[in-house]
Amino acid sequence: MSEILGEESSRAEFAFVAKLGPNSAVLSWNCSKASKGTMYTSDGIVLSIQPSKTHFLEWKHLTSNTLYRVILTCGSQKVEEGSILEFTTWISNDPPKTRGIWILGGIGNDGLPIKEVDLFDPVTDTWYSSITSVPSPRIFASILHHKNRIYLIGGMENISGTYVSSSKVEVYDPYADLWETKVSLPSGSIGAVAGSVGDEIYILSGSNSTDITNGPVFNTILKFYPELGVNGQWISFSSASTIFSRVDMFGCAINGVIFYTGGRTYNSGSANSSTDGFAASANTTTSFGEPSLGESKHGAGGVCILPSSQDPFPADGVFFAVVGGSTGSGNVFQPATSIIPTNRTEFYQLGSSSFSLGPSLPNSLYFPAVQTSYETRKIFSFGGASSINIPEDTVYSLDSGNPLGSAWAAHTSTMPRRRYAHKAVRIDR
Repeated sequence: MSEILGEESSRAEFAFVAKLGPNSAVLSWNCSKASKGTMYTSDGIVLSIQPSKTHFLEWKHLTSNTLYRVILTCGSQKVEEGSILEFTTWISNDPPKTRGIWILGGIGNDGLPIKEVDLFDPVTDTWYSSITSVPSPRIFASILHHKNRIYLIGGMENISGTYVSSSKVEVYDPYADLWETKVSLPSGSIGAVAGSVGDEIYILSGSNSTDITNGPVFNTILKFYPELGVNGQWISFSSASTIFSRVDMFGCAINGVIFYTGGRTYNSGSANSSTDGFAASANTTTSFGEPSLGESKHGAGGVCILPSSQDPFPADGVFFAVVGGSTGSGNVFQPATSIIPTNRTEFYQLGSSSFSLGPSLPNSLYFPAVQTSYETRKIFSFGGASSINIPEDTVYSLDSGNPLGSAWAAHTSTMPRRRYAHKAVRIDR
């Protein structure tokens, strides 16, 4: 009799995903009284073998990186009264590669390009040193994610002690741990701004010469189709509106618009504060008048903070964040031969009329790399140069849920190697 009453009155509670992978999930839930458990899925109904207060059932044959919904009940509880659980399967069996922050490129203690690629997992606070190496190490390349892969485009190679412009395009697949060579750029591209929009990659501004006065890029847009042909295809065309002719701007893409700010003017090396956005679909700059930075600078780090509906904190704000840099002007060489590092940080929330001054970095840094961990709700700043050719290995973090009202804190673990003018990349956005 007690078993029957238990089945009739039992209710599901405390449901959670006990184990998750790319192709399966183990769901767990408690019953208020010992009873059989039922799992309702899009594939059908799964029943527990015997009554219990705690149930574990596995849902198999799932598709990776897919959102699923399951209803869990106890005893004779109606399906509409059950506990609803939603989850997204992993992309691979190696989640640190998806949620982790990839550190690529940059200049080391010896003034040479760094070939080693390091991976930082903020969730476990773990560094994976030298997880792979760039086949053709370069500095001031465009480094970005596109469709779960990492692209290194252009930049400068050190050939027999001399830096020369490079048109190489190399792509890394983190899940397969493979590098590919794609079709070369139609021209060199140094210190440019790049963004992933839809199925293509866009590159704008920068220079094709180590002396920025000799190779400015005016209104020419380089557009890469990675999936056309065997090794992709480049086209170049003119923007319908003026693009800043600068090097070492910070930029990234938000909702199809590539925002960019700061940088050095090609003919004078002057630092700048103005900001603009290139709307790829319209082939023109935006019409809503982006605000200027509070100080003129080049070589800033930064990140587009883009929470998604699947993140632990999906309601956090969308920001265009600019961190550190150099306020020095008049240097036209690449790499710059003189800098004045700054510790200023600024945040632009789309739709607002100005950048908001954020908390100062503990140290002034030129060309740090910045990225967000949505899982731990932190913005990280990695490395950078404290003075000319003096790279650092320090890591700082800031609360991404309240970037304007919190303070940067020194992280306990430092980078595996010192570097500046590098990039910090997530492959999922």
